[in-house]
Amino acid sequence: MTAVTTTLSPAADARLRRGLAAVCMAAGIEPQHPQLLKYTINAVYRVGDCVVRLARGSLAEARAARVVRVAEEFTRRGVPVVRLVDGIDQPIRTDGWVATVWIHVPTTGERPHPAQLAGPLRAIHAIDDVRLDLPAWTPIAKARQRLDSTQQLPAAEASFTQTWARSRLDRSVADVLAFLSDWCDRLDEQLRTIAWHLRPGVIHGDFHTGNGLVQRGMPPVLCDLDGVAIGPREWDLTPIAHGAERFGRPPEDCQAFAAAYGFDITGWAGWPVLRDVRELQLVTSVLDNITGRPDVAEQLALRLNSILKGDRTVVWTRYR
Repeated sequence: MTAVTTTLSPAADARLRRGLAAVCMAAGIEPQHPQLLKYTINAVYRVGDCVVRLARGSLAEARAARVVRVAEEFTRRGVPVVRLVDGIDQPIRTDGWVATVWIHVPTTGERPHPAQLAGPLRAIHAIDDVRLDLPAWTPIAKARQRLDSTQQLPAAEASFTQTWARSRLDRSVADVLAFLSDWCDRLDEQLRTIAWHLRPGVIHGDFHTGNGLVQRGMPPVLCDLDGVAIGPREWDLTPIAHGAERFGRPPEDCQAFAAAYGFDITGWAGWPVLRDVRELQLVTSVLDNITGRPDVAEQLALRLNSILKGDRTVVWTRYR
């Protein structure tokens, strides 16, 4: 994974770097020349031969503790995933931040072809006996938590978000949150009526090509284990299929993935509901954290406008 080119305000950049410095000190890592690799919910930095993922808040605390347990169990079972750095008591909690530290995986800088990820996904879906206390898959509840967090933003962030909504969406934040809350209600009801095709079990929870790391001459490994849960395996097939609808990925790439996995979700009756759940997830995930992130705020506005207008022809791009 290469460094991102996302634009952060000086204040946002300084806040993250202070958090990274505190985490590195607690972990005994020299924070020389850190590179920001990704910043959506977690800020992900490369620091030497390590990768540090850091976040704040009560949700991050519980999530990081679970991720450590999942990573250790997946490694024990031979699932191809990134590995935690040994010798550090994880997750790290310091100065209001919670973080995990991983062994850096040298990559080609390219995303894997979707079909390359079918094998790693089947390895996760093959897990039957679960020794971990995994949560149930609750995408609507998580979306609601983000909506609640947006309502409770500190004054300065709330003011920025209100101005952004008026200028980019021509709506108030309250109107946007009401629309998304109603959408949560509808999707919650629709999910209850789905007749699932696959047997439920362990899922990755956020399975897309951005969470696969390509190593030269080696099979890809999976990263970002925050969403691992017990739920419908169809959900793990949704992001790649959705990529052909919203992110301009060639449909034949998604068809190759479906053939390699053994099930084409787009021909299944529950697909439209899961597609909409994915879109809800992709607009609520950063709604409470756009201050000082103009690139993310601009892309979120594009996504929300397309949903508010019911326009499925708009092509989205990844958050940077």
